[in-house]
Amino acid sequence: MAGQGGCRLSRKTIRGQLAMSSVIEFLERMGADARLRHASQEDIAQALEESQVDASLGAAIIARSADELYALLDVGPMFKTIENPGREDEEEPAEPEEEEPSGLAAPVVRRSASLATN
Repeated sequence: MAGQGGCRLSRKTIRGQLAMSSVIEFLERMGADARLRHASQEDIAQALEESQVDASLGAAIIARSADELYALLDVGPMFKTIENPGREDEEEPAEPEEEEPSGLAAPVVRRSASLATN
């Protein structure tokens, strides 16, 4: 299939885009509809069938497997969180103890009004 800009799209690309589009539409619908979001697996399967989502993609949605969806759609997450818990043998640094105020506080210096105007 050739576009006006000379860009060729393979059938696999077009099918992939259609599959992704149907999955996105279904997930949007699922997010907006609390009954569907909290539905049983059987009810979700029925809704997926009505939405004409591919069976393997539907199985990943029912299993709530984001990794499987990414693999089937040949995409990756747009972001990923990374936790760095540290090493097990390291101790957390102790928090500094609050110092109790002593009687040796610095004196407060105030200018008198007459000195400030000179």
